[in-house]
Amino acid sequence: MKRLVMLMLVPLALCGCQSSQKSKEELAAICANPANRQPGQQYFEECQALYPASTKQLQKWYKQGAAM
Repeated sequence: MKRLVMLMLVPLALCGCQSSQKSKEELAAICANPANRQPGQQYFEECQALYPASTKQLQKWYKQGAAM
């Protein structure tokens, strides 16, 4: 019985790994577009993890936000 349960759990674990990898690939494709890496965009924080902005870019965005 224990063996049967283990055999059933292995495919579920593999599906979880594949969907996580697929999500990472999709996020990388979204973040490849520089427009999606701008503050205020839906995926800004996730894209920052993949493509961190430089200190200079962060200062520029801060000044632009203060001017508005």
